[in-house]
Amino acid sequence: MNLYKIGAAIAVIICVVVLVFSYLTWQDKLENVLDKPEEVAAQTGETKKEELQTKTSVNTVNVEELTLKMDIQVRELLLDRHSNDETLKMLITGSAALDSGAPGYAELLKDAVTKAYGDFVEMEVLSIEGTSQSLVNVDLSAGYDLVLLEPMTLMNNDRLAIEQEREHIKAFDAAMTAEVADAVLLLHPPQPIYGAGYYLAQVAALDEFAATNGYAYIDHWSAWPDTDDELLKDYLTDDGLPNDKGAETWAQELEAYFIAD
Repeated sequence: MNLYKIGAAIAVIICVVVLVFSYLTWQDKLENVLDKPEEVAAQTGETKKEELQTKTSVNTVNVEELTLKMDIQVRELLLDRHSNDETLKMLITGSAALDSGAPGYAELLKDAVTKAYGDFVEMEVLSIEGTSQSLVNVDLSAGYDLVLLEPMTLMNNDRLAIEQEREHIKAFDAAMTAEVADAVLLLHPPQPIYGAGYYLAQVAALDEFAATNGYAYIDHWSAWPDTDDELLKDYLTDDGLPNDKGAETWAQELEAYFIAD
């Protein structure tokens, strides 16, 4: 009988141990299960935070402020592309004056705009030979949103009439918008030259043409010495092209247009 009681006691003890062990094991599993949602939530939160930081870093260009000095049509174009997370494709084109200087105004402007706008603006530079008649041969199939054009006005001097230049600009604009319907043409005159005569009338006509036809226009001549001022020679080569100083002066006026302080 005593042995029976001892055996029963041992059996009870074993059952208690098994039950306690099972309980502790279950509690441990339960805690692990409860902890996982917190871990998953923490990991998900970190992932979302990283994604947000990436999006923020990509969209750090303040186009609203940078475009404050632009003509309304140019500004609205940049704001539209930026709001739609699209790259703005821009072409700088004109006579050989854009490459004159070390560096020329086109390269200086490209560097400044790239620094300010980052990857938002994709820029190309194209030098054209001849008169404004050559504008019809410019390949615009890449689909530019914005074209900064110096329409060969100086090269037209004594070669083409003012009205012919205007027709060439209109044809260029039509070819540009045929590729990108809401593309914008931005005009600016060539460099001033010392002792200019009829050329002054050509530039004045370009200014008037832009205003009458609603083209965006940058008048950079106010930053140069007058055409009858010998100081202007310090800005030009013997051939009348911009030297380093002239290129920098020209570029600074363009930069001020594209990059508001």
